[in-house]
Amino acid sequence: MTTNRDLHSMNRDDLVAYFNAGGDVSDLLREATTGPDLGPTPETIPMIVTGVRLPSEVVRQLDQLAGNDKGGRSGLIRQAIDEFLERHAGEAA
Repeated sequence: MTTNRDLHSMNRDDLVAYFNAGGDVSDLLREATTGPDLGPTPETIPMIVTGVRLPSEVVRQLDQLAGNDKGGRSGLIRQAIDEFLERHAGEAA
């Protein structure tokens, strides 16, 4: 195997063959730069959308309770979860 290959001029198939044959990645790693920002992490997002399966009767009752409330169904569910977490703070699952 040639040790002084120009990895930048190789196509995908040549690179795969080169690395599968034990080619040295140190030159690529030395030249590596930080990749693009992939966006916010869960810790930086104020709210994350999650799906929950609820019986249709429960959803109907939530909608009835929410009425014209600005928070709606989601607001009621968030409030219930907040109250639950507060009651059970410090407990292990």
